[in-house]
Amino acid sequence: MKKTFWYRVFHFLISTFRHIWRFVLSIKLGTKGKIVSPVRNPLLLKSATKLAQEIREGKLKSEEVVQAYIDRILEVEPYINATVDHCFEDALKKAREVDSLIASASYSREYLSKEKPLLGVPFSMKIILMAEGKYTK
Repeated sequence: MKKTFWYRVFHFLISTFRHIWRFVLSIKLGTKGKIVSPVRNPLLLKSATKLAQEIREGKLKSEEVVQAYIDRILEVEPYINATVDHCFEDALKKAREVDSLIASASYSREYLSKEKPLLGVPFSMKIILMAEGKYTK
């Protein structure tokens, strides 16, 4: 019972401090910050599994999906400053390779679904991970 009481007191104090800090910062900065434009490309609203399925089925090209994500990154990067290293050319090259693999029908959809479930779906990673040809800290 005491643990719950002290937890609630601590939570209340932290929440109050956070709200006061936000208020002080909003007065100092004058705005809530830059507003990122809403997503206009419907490809960006699909789940990774849905994108992968449509790429395997040939309904979508991986290159098209990757280009949609690149366009979005370039659109919002000035506002959120979230990416360090842009590997756009590599990503497009790999996407073309995936598209040619799918077009060749070398592997069945079932095999690709089981062995490479997210084949052709773009992703980003934190720079602390090791990546071939990329500098990491």
